[in-house]
Amino acid sequence: SVSAAFFHGGRLVGILAVLSEAANKIVAVLLARYFFPMEPAWELIALIMLVMGRYWMGKGAGTTNVVWGFVVHDPVAALLVFLIGGISFTILRDRKSGRYGILILFPLILFLLHPNESARIVMAIALGGLLAWIYQKIPDDLDLPSEEGKTESQKMFQFFRGDRAIISLDTKLDPNKVGQKAATLSQLKRWGYSVPTGWVLPPGDDPSPLIQYLPVSDSEPLAVRSSAVGEDSEQASAAGQYQSILNVTSRPALQEAITQVLASYNDPAAVQYRRDLAQRTGINLPDQSMAVLIQTQVRGVFSGVAFSRDPISQQGDAVLIEGLPGDATQVVSGKVTPDQYRVYIQASEMQETTQAEEIQLNPHSSTQNSKLNTLTQLPTPDSRLP
Repeated sequence: SVSAAFFHGGRLVGILAVLSEAANKIVAVLLARYFFPMEPAWELIALIMLVMGRYWMGKGAGTTNVVWGFVVHDPVAALLVFLIGGISFTILRDRKSGRYGILILFPLILFLLHPNESARIVMAIALGGLLAWIYQKIPDDLDLPSEEGKTESQKMFQFFRGDRAIISLDTKLDPNKVGQKAATLSQLKRWGYSVPTGWVLPPGDDPSPLIQYLPVSDSEPLAVRSSAVGEDSEQASAAGQYQSILNVTSRPALQEAITQVLASYNDPAAVQYRRDLAQRTGINLPDQSMAVLIQTQVRGVFSGVAFSRDPISQQGDAVLIEGLPGDATQVVSGKVTPDQYRVYIQASEMQETTQAEEIQLNPHSSTQNSKLNTLTQLPTPDSRLP
């Protein structure tokens, strides 16, 4: 297809594919006009035949065929469709709605311009219906991963897929808009740390475009996490107050998980926590300030949490690590007492380096407050942002 030509071959190959497709289909419309000069419906019939042939022979929709053929068929109608459709797509940024909207729009425009030409209108409706049916049968070329395409084509793919409406951890995030958790993970990822790929749904945003965009399956499970404004901040951790859903493997499950995470913001315990926080510190968090963080699921063999300082004694030089075999849910929920490890770091030996000594932990150990080997070098990423 033309999209695949741009994706794999780059701009030049894509342009050549467009010209080739355009030439073939323009000729078909002109031939129909030559043989049936007083019956423009035959030009649309020619396009229908081309689309059917393209689907049954190549399993493609032939969208480029229709675009160029329609431009030759009625330039004024084509201009109005492109103008109205282009503005709508730029605003909505949802390619699925935009695609089907165009299929409804172009017969409507023809009806308004040529209300007395019933045969042309019927053929336009038939062409739109045929394309809509084919779209249900074939994959979308724009679902190709843009990062694997030619560099010069990546921005084009991201625009037409609606990626500008999708917020990822690869961009700089404002903690006042998406929560401290998402903003901190974004900063760590941009610094070069190995943070799982993730996306953010800001408070109040429609989750539908994100749900349709994200890859989710049994082989690519997702974790849906809370990232409320004020959560995991210097003033309040809100640990265990909000919901997180792991091992999400389908779009309906993703929709349900997002709903549960958003609803957990109004859980009575969470509401009381924020009230107590306001009374204790004077910090009033805004209503409906729950963002949702979605990341690729990490299948942990041994999971837990690490504290740069003992949260109970709030003193000492040890890094406190608590964990158990499996995922971290049983640790952060507080339902199971985890294994506990203390890593002592000597201030004189704290230095940045790209090489790090590996600390071996026994995941099945039940030792509490066990003093481990001294960490002599700290791991740091290969590069940092300025």
